[in-house]
Amino acid sequence: MGKIVEGLVAVKMPSKFDDTIRIKLEDGDWYGASQEMADKMGKGDSVKLKVEKRGKNTMVQAVKVLSKGQGDSGGSGGSGGGRGRYTPDPAREASIHYQSSRKDALALLALQQDAGILKLGTKAAEKEAVLLAKLDVLTAQFHEDIATLGAVKRVAEQTDEADEFDPDSEMEEEAATEAEDDDFDDEEDF
Repeated sequence: MGKIVEGLVAVKMPSKFDDTIRIKLEDGDWYGASQEMADKMGKGDSVKLKVEKRGKNTMVQAVKVLSKGQGDSGGSGGSGGGRGRYTPDPAREASIHYQSSRKDALALLALQQDAGILKLGTKAAEKEAVLLAKLDVLTAQFHEDIATLGAVKRVAEQTDEADEFDPDSEMEEEAATEAEDDDFDDEEDF
């Protein structure tokens, strides 16, 4: 015998134990649902569920969405949750690129400091000014690298140069040089 429950979908996740989707309403109760039933609702939706107890589990038999909620993006990067709802967010992506660039610049400064190649002034104010200026320059360089795929292009160029290298011709040149060197090994040449 089924019963009707209403509430806001707080959590929607795959079960660890079977192929059902676990649904948790804001009141704290958990329900199992088939993929088909789970696809009808999203996180934040106000729903009316027809549920039925099956052993230890309470399974969703029918779903009626009363109102759509803001929902969960289901991921990051402005994805909008997979299932065809991707909406790009250029401002968020730019912010992520900047944060990544800043973090990488800080890491590089720390490496330079540890290696002793970062030259700072003698006074605290000079040190701070040098560090901040260097941090800004490195951040800008890393940010530009992300936008232009600079590292990818540089590696591709290096790979192209490596393709031009012919180890056989290098070995022939070395053999010829060794043969010339052998001519001078005899003392009678002097």
